[in-house]
Amino acid sequence: MLDLFEQNWRDLWAGLDRSEPVGAVFTRPEIVQLILDLAGYTVASGRLAERRVLEPSCGDGAFTAAIVARLVESEREHATPVDWHAPILDDALRASDISAPSLAKARVMLVEQLTAAGCPQDRASELADCWLVHTDFLLADWPDRFQLVVGNPPYVRIEDLPRPVLQRYRALYETATDRADIYIAFFEKGLSLLADDGCLAFICANRWTKNRYGATLRRLVARRYHVRHYLNLEHTQPFASDVSAYPAIFLVDREIGAPTRAATLSDIEPATLATLRAESLRESQPGPPVSQFMSWYGDGGPWTTTCSVRHDVLARLDAFPTLEESAPDTRVGIGVATGADRVFVLDELSPDIERSRQIPMIMASDVRSQRLEWSGRYLVNPFSTTDDGTLVDLDAHPGLHRYLESHAVRLKGRHVARNRPRSWFRTIDRVWPELQHRPKLVIPDIQAGGVVGYDEGCFYPHHNLYWITSSTWDLRALQALLRSTFVLQQVRAYSVQMRGGSIRYQAQTLRRLRIPLLADLGAELLARLASVAASESQAEIDRIATEAFDRVGTWSESKMGGLQLRRRPA
Repeated sequence: MLDLFEQNWRDLWAGLDRSEPVGAVFTRPEIVQLILDLAGYTVASGRLAERRVLEPSCGDGAFTAAIVARLVESEREHATPVDWHAPILDDALRASDISAPSLAKARVMLVEQLTAAGCPQDRASELADCWLVHTDFLLADWPDRFQLVVGNPPYVRIEDLPRPVLQRYRALYETATDRADIYIAFFEKGLSLLADDGCLAFICANRWTKNRYGATLRRLVARRYHVRHYLNLEHTQPFASDVSAYPAIFLVDREIGAPTRAATLSDIEPATLATLRAESLRESQPGPPVSQFMSWYGDGGPWTTTCSVRHDVLARLDAFPTLEESAPDTRVGIGVATGADRVFVLDELSPDIERSRQIPMIMASDVRSQRLEWSGRYLVNPFSTTDDGTLVDLDAHPGLHRYLESHAVRLKGRHVARNRPRSWFRTIDRVWPELQHRPKLVIPDIQAGGVVGYDEGCFYPHHNLYWITSSTWDLRALQALLRSTFVLQQVRAYSVQMRGGSIRYQAQTLRRLRIPLLADLGAELLARLASVAASESQAEIDRIATEAFDRVGTWSESKMGGLQLRRRPA
C-alpha cells in the first residue's frame, strides 16, 4: 500500500502550486545549533557518520547545512584523513522536501559546502543527490530507521490541504484528527522511524501540548515514547521571519521511564541559550530555568507547566472537585454565535424592529471585574420566547421581517442556512430567553487573566464570552474564587497562551478548574469571599481564597504564583 502512495504522491498534490515551500518557516541558526546539541549530535559524541539522520522537511537547508558541517568536522576528528568516497557517508543523511525549488537551493548549498571542505566536485554532487529526496515525507516509504529525526516540520492546517491528500493522511495517521496541523502527522511518522537508540528533535508550534487536536498525539507519546526535553519558546521568536507560531522544542526518544527536563524561556539572547544548554545537559540535577520531572504527564493529558514545583501544586489541586462538580446546578456555557454579527448585533436599539425582538447584549469589551460597562448593543433575536427552539413567525413581526429580508443574501450564504434553508434567518446557536434573566458570571475568552464579571440578569452574552450560572453558589463568592491566583494559575496551565501573554478562558479550560466544594465552606467565609469579589486588590482576594482552599485536605508547603499553600494544623 505504501508503495502505491510513494508512486502517486505527485498526483495527490495535483492542482496545488508547489513552486513555493508548503507551510515553510525557517529556523534561526543559533536555535538549530541548540537543537543538535540537545539531541547529542555533536563531534564529541563519536563518529557522526555512524548515526543516520533524517530531516523530513528540509526547505532550502537550514538544518541540513548545520548537520553536514558537524558531519564533516566529525570525519576530520574520527576518520583522518577524510575518505570522501567512504560508503558510510552515503547513508549518513536523508533530507526530504515536497518543494523542488527549495531542494534545488539546498543542493547548490550542499555542493558548495562540501567542496569548500575539500570534497571533490563530482563526489560532492553525488552526495547531495544521495542525501536530498524529493517526496512527500508523509506518503513516502522509508525502509530504514534513524538515530536522529530532526527539523522544523511545516505549518499547514490539515483541512486546508487538497482533499485527496487530506484523505490519505487521515487514513494513514491516527493523530491526523479534528483540525490538527500537518506537523502532528510529522510527529507520528517521525517517531515511527526512530531506531531503538533514536531521538526525534523538532521545533514547531506547542498548541498540541494542550489543545483538543493534540490529545491523540499526547497519548501516543505517553504510551510508547519518552519526552527527553520540552522547551517552551512561545514568548520568543526563534524563526528567521516574524511569525505567530507559538514555538517549542521537543526531543522525544524511546527511553521510557527516564526523567524529562523542561523549561519556558522569555527570551533567546545568547546568554539565555548558553544557560539553557548547560542546565539541560547537566549530568546532575539541573538549575533554573530548567526543571526535572521524574515522570511526564503519563496519562496523555495536557502538558500544563514546565515548572516541577507548580506541577506538584496543580496535582494537589486535583483533590478538589471541578467547577461544575463544586455545587449542584452549576453550569458553564458560551454566548451566542450568530454567523453574521453585522446583521444580528446592533450598535443601538433599532426603531424599525419590534422591541421584543431586541435583547440587550453584553460583549467581551464590556466586562470588568469591578462592574459591567455596557456599550448599548442589542441582539436581534429570531427565536421565540417559548424556550423550545422554534423560530418566530416573521409574518407576525413585520419590522423584523423587513430587516432580515434586507440581509437575506448574506444570511442565506451561511453554512447553517444552507443546511436548513427554511431556517435561513436563525443564528448559529439557539437563543435561550431564560439565560438573559439569570444572574451569571461572564468571562471574556481572550484576556490577560483574572477578569470575571457579574451580571445580575440583564444581558445576553456574546460568543466571545463564557458564562457560569448556579442556583446554589453565591455567585459573588464564586467570582472571588475564580479571580484568585489559585484559579488563575490553573487557567494559565490549561490554556493555550496567545501572543503577548494573553490566555484563553475556553469552556474546556473552565470545566477543568478545581475549586473548593461549596458544602465545605461556611456562610461566614462565603460572605467574606463575596465582599471582595469586585476588589481591585489581588492580595485581598488571595488572602480570603487561601482560607477557602485550606478548608479541605492537607498541603505541604510550596509556592504557586506567590501564594503559600501551608499544611493545616492537626
